Amino acid sequence: MQKDAKIHTLKRPAIERMLRIHNELKANSYPNCTSLSKQMEVSTKTISRDIDFMRDRMLLPVDYDAIQHGFYYTREVQSLPTIDISEGELLALSIARKAMDHYKGTPFERPLSNALNKLAANLPDTITANLDELSESISFRQGRSSQIDDTILNAFTRSVLDKTEIGFVYRKLGAKTGESRTLKTYHLTNFLGKWYAIGLDSKRQAIRTFLLNRVESAELRSETFSVPKSFSADDYLGSSFGIYSPVGDHDIKVHFQNPISEYIAENTWHPSQSVEYHKDGTVTIGFKLSNLTEVTSWILSWGANAKVVQPKELKKQIKSIANKVAQLY
Repeated sequence: MQKDAKIHTLKRPAIERMLRIHNELKANSYPNCTSLSKQMEVSTKTISRDIDFMRDRMLLPVDYDAIQHGFYYTREVQSLPTIDISEGELLALSIARKAMDHYKGTPFERPLSNALNKLAANLPDTITANLDELSESISFRQGRSSQIDDTILNAFTRSVLDKTEIGFVYRKLGAKTGESRTLKTYHLTNFLGKWYAIGLDSKRQAIRTFLLNRVESAELRSETFSVPKSFSADDYLGSSFGIYSPVGDHDIKVHFQNPISEYIAENTWHPSQSVEYHKDGTVTIGFKLSNLTEVTSWILSWGANAKVVQPKELKKQIKSIANKVAQLY
């Protein structure tokens, strides 16, 4: 099959004719080319071509009954497959279906599943088989998913879509009890399997990020809001190495030893990334970040293969953590 070659393409009049033929076949009225041509005011050759297309290209179970002098379905057909789909689109649909696993247990699971099932139901049997085969051949690993109450995620989804303030009880990491907060939700994001709400925290009067699985209860308020034109989710998230709120301006450089240096250089860890290659095969990676918290954990994950060049604040932080780890052993 050629790349992006159309599997089947129908013009609207042909679709309308075939839909009428399909309905006649479903009704077991045994239509033939002569009766159908009179109903639709076209030639018998046109009807014959339509039926050939339905049988040979759409792979519908159409056969001719010599006794009844008409066509019929040899098995039950629920709907007419009229989707115009290419090979590339089929691959994209398969990837979308597999990526949907990432939303299991969330309010998005059912509507996404229903939508993809409806699309699959309208594909010919061989195409559906290919879709199943592709789904088994492709997988996603997007981090560990955290458990979250559907009602919590639904409430924050309504808050961000309806621009309605939301009140909630939030328990910080390590805290025994939660505290009441009110948020104007500007953006929801799923980062490494976890849902976060970003918005203006009424208590702090600053933009904050909240991990939703730490929300104990949530209730929409009557007050509405508008997202400031100055706010950009891409800019806000892009200035951090992960999900933490921007708090500064850091020019970071980390030197990586062999053999891990090649792997580090061939991946993009952040949009601001720069790579300096050295003759000995080592590399120095640079980032422009607003927060040191998550990049600190990332650097430590490479052990003795990574050495911070700058800034001094980050070097001091890494050294302090490394000393504490050494004391454990």
